[in-house]
Parts: sequence; structure tokens; C-alpha cells
Amino acid sequence: MSEEKKYVSLYESCIKRILDIVLASVALVVFSPLIGITALAVRIKLGSPIVFKQARPGMGERIFYLYKFKSMTNAMDKNGMLLPDSKRLTKFGCFLRASSLDELLELINIIRGDMSIVGPRPLSVYYLPHYSKEHRTRHNVRPGLTGLAQVNGRNNLNWDERFAFDVQYVQNITFWGDVKIILNTVKKVLKSEDVTVRGANKVRDFGPYCILKEEGMMAEKANGMTYSEIGSYFWLEKLAVLESTQPLTWLPDVADSTFTFSGRASIEIALRDILDRQRVKKVYAPSYCCVSMLQSFIDHGLQIRYYDVTFENGMFHYDIDYSHDCDIVLIMNYFGIGVEQTQDVIEQLRKGKAIIIEDITHSLLSGKIYSPYSDYLVVSLRKWFPVPTGGWLGKGTGRLAVKPNLKSNHTVDEKIQGMRVKAAFISGKAVNKEQFLLTNAKFENDLIHVDRMLNLDDMSYGILCGTDVNQVKIQRRRNAETLLWGLNKLKGSILRLPDFNLEKDTPLFVPVFLIEDNRDSLRKYLIDRGVYCPVHWPEVMGAPVSVRERELSLVCDQRYSENDMEVIVGYIKEWVNINKTI
Repeated sequence: MSEEKKYVSLYESCIKRILDIVLASVALVVFSPLIGITALAVRIKLGSPIVFKQARPGMGERIFYLYKFKSMTNAMDKNGMLLPDSKRLTKFGCFLRASSLDELLELINIIRGDMSIVGPRPLSVYYLPHYSKEHRTRHNVRPGLTGLAQVNGRNNLNWDERFAFDVQYVQNITFWGDVKIILNTVKKVLKSEDVTVRGANKVRDFGPYCILKEEGMMAEKANGMTYSEIGSYFWLEKLAVLESTQPLTWLPDVADSTFTFSGRASIEIALRDILDRQRVKKVYAPSYCCVSMLQSFIDHGLQIRYYDVTFENGMFHYDIDYSHDCDIVLIMNYFGIGVEQTQDVIEQLRKGKAIIIEDITHSLLSGKIYSPYSDYLVVSLRKWFPVPTGGWLGKGTGRLAVKPNLKSNHTVDEKIQGMRVKAAFISGKAVNKEQFLLTNAKFENDLIHVDRMLNLDDMSYGILCGTDVNQVKIQRRRNAETLLWGLNKLKGSILRLPDFNLEKDTPLFVPVFLIEDNRDSLRKYLIDRGVYCPVHWPEVMGAPVSVRERELSLVCDQRYSENDMEVIVGYIKEWVNINKTI
């Protein structure tokens, strides 16, 4: 049955936007003296620049830049890294936030059409992967300077409560409803009600909130499982950590290369290397990818055009317009499947003038892992190995003009501690699971702000040197084979499976695609039994629904045995049988 379309009133479709422009323009003029005074105070108290801008998802999840007055200092540690938010937020910054004076510049966003006066507040792009289908409806309208959640508790609400108000607003937009919200907002701002200043009181971010909610109630240990859970983040245990300056021979042999802090840092440094030589304006990127991969392009103001990615007959297919006019093409192989096909696409792309950045993370340990036609190769090593940090960048020809030059900071120490606590939990020791979940989630959130010129830390390099990569390949292939063999009877009727060639391909995950729209039901069933399977990638950027909303990544990494894979298969079959009787 098709979804019933929401009735859109004349006010919502037309009048609301006109009022936004008129009222925001008038407010900008009326408050211009206050804006000027605030700007001067920020310059004196906090230094320059006085304006803080950050990418946020707007209507239709289109990325725009939100403008605010800066409310934190630029204080750094001895390594030149910004200190944590709580140490950079001054009393003056707290005042700006509590009085909402830092929000005044958003009037410009309203006039530009990025925002509305009333609507769901625009949140971080890094929250996109965590939204449910219902949560995503908040992006059916322009985000607002204020909203229903802001006048019904604001920061005193938990995330589920906030989103419930957002969805309620989206479903019932009226003129008098907006008037009431605006009047209540003025009242609350004057009284400073429901204000909790982030950084001072450590309001939990949405990412950690979701992880705790999702993983916190996992089963202690399922019968037959090696550890208390399957999947989730790597932990840190007694590993061979070697002090070595020898190159890692399993990485591609290219003209120049460097280790980086993370995969997204590799893309940033590749882009800086490109910008050092020429101007670029447009990027051609896959619609099916992680938003963090695109952040550097967004930060540098590049336009992003997307090509679709589909999954048919066990393979991923790229719907590429080879006549595109983009300066850079970002392409990736998915899950280590059909690497040769990806290389054929890159060879076709090479006939144009675009610079090709190939993300080889998923195919890193497969046979022929990259195309000789790619200008840059980027890798996230953290996806494959239990390292606190880790990325790699290779350049096909010539030398890299830019390389990481900063030592790792306190952020890495926090990650290491979280990985060690998880190791204790996994081994059955009495450990508070929330501790390592929050630590890890905080690290992932800090990656948004961390300087991408940080080096790979020494411990991570030592772990990489001490890893038997051949054994990693063997175990991953065995695990993938167990999953594929066990699920083969469900192929076609319940789910679609990838066409791996396990003599050459080493899977990062084993992706399965549910034929019916019930992926989230299966995922919850597995989570409730201690099996955590990520979703790649849920954010909406034009990706076909069949890929984005029906894919589930089954874990097959070297930590686990074939017996663990049989546990996963057993649970999936249980879920299938239960759903047959409903």
C-alpha cells in the first residue's frame, strides 16, 4: 500500500516562505545595532574570526552552512590541537548561548532560504546515520530558528522527545501554530528557560545516545558465541606491537604515500594536494557513501553531484554519466565485491580530465585492489584492524605537497582507554558497558573537529606492523564463506546475497539485502541477541531505496570464528521463521 500523501496548505507551500523573508529582513535591520555590539564583544572577548559556520542538513537533507557568532576560544594544547569544548567555553560564551545572541546570524540563513523562522532545529550532518525513518521526516521542511521542541523543554528533553515534537510539527504546520511558537520562544529567551549550555554541562550528543540505546541492552552472551557479543567496534587486547620503520608490503606500491589519522583525513590531504596545484569546483561522488567522506569537499566549498549506485545480480553497479563536467571523481569498491568491475569503470572515467580519488578501503585485502588509473588512493585502516587511529593516502604519480605534521593528542588516549575497557568487557570482566560506548562515541564525534593534519599514532603503527595480514585474509574469507553457505537457502525469497569470489576477494563485511522492507526488524532481532550489524549508509543523498534502506552488513572479521558465523545464520533463520507465522 502506498503511503498517504500529506496535505500541504497554502500557508505551508507559499505564505510561510514570504513571511520568513519579510520578518527576517525586518529583524535583521531592527537588530543590526545589537548584532554589531555582539560582533565587537566576540572580537574582544574571544578573538577572530567572530563567525562560526558549520555544515548542517536542511530541507531534503541538502547541506548548507549555518552561521552563528563564535562562543568558544581558540585555546590549544602543547601540540597545537584545540582543547575540549568544556575548556574553551568561557562565561561570556555561556552568556551568548543562554541568551541566544549567538543565533542572530541565522537570520541570514532564513533570508537565503536555508532555514525558516519556525521548524525543526538543524542538527549535525554526523547525526544523519542514526535517524530512524520517522526521524528523517524532520527534513521534509526547512529547519527553523526555533521550533516546537524548543518551546516544550528544549535541552531538557531527551532525543526521542525532541524528535517526537519535530515530527509532530512537520505533520501539522499552521499559521497560528507558528505564531504561538514564536511568542513562546520570546518568552523563554527572556526568562532563559530550558537552557543547558553544551560544553558546560555535557549534554549527551545524539550519536552516543543512539549507541547506548541500541547496544546497551544486548544479551550477556549467546550460546556458542566466542565473546559476549559479535560485531561493534574493535577492542584493544594483547597484540604484537612492533617498533619498525619497515614499509607495510600489503599496501599499494605508489609514487608517494603517507599514513594519516583516519580515512576522512586521507581525503582531506588529497584535496589539499590538489588545491595546491589547481582550482577545482565540482565533485562527482557516489550517492551511496558515508557523509563523512564528503565533509572535506563541503568544507572547501565544492559543489557535489551524485551518481547512483545499485545492487543487482550479486554485484554493485555505477550509474555514471561519463560526460560529466566535474573536476574530481570519488569512487569506491563496495565490500570487496567485483573489484575488476570497479577498475573498468575507473578506466572509462580516466578518458576524461577529472582527477580520480579511489577509496580502496573495502577492497584493501582483496586481490587486485586498485586501479592504476587513479590519481589518489585513500584507505581507512580502522575498518580492518584494532588500531586507535589509522588512515593511508597514496598518490599515483608525483610527490604529495601536503602530509600530516602534527602529533596525536589527548583524543587518541581516550580512544585507547575505551578500547581497553571494551577488551575487559568482552572477556567477561565486570565492566560498565556504558563507559566504553560513551568513550568510543565521543572519539567518533571528536573526529568531526579534530585537525586532519594529525599523524597516525605510534601504537597503531606498531599494531599494523605486528599483524599477520595473511591470517586476517584467511579468517575473513572462512567467515564469509560460512555466512554465504548458511544463508544460501534464503537467497532470492528473503534476501539477496553478494557474488564474492573468495579465492581473491576478502570481505570487509558481508552485505545482505532484504527483499521486503523489513531490514530494521531483522537488525533489532540480532541486536537483542548480542549481534551488532552496521548499516552502510543510511543517510539520504539520492541513493536508491533498494540499496540504502535494505542493506545490512554482517560482521565477518578476524576476531570471530566460523562458529560465531553459524550463530548469526541461526538467528537470521529464527527471525525468518517467526516472520512467516505473523
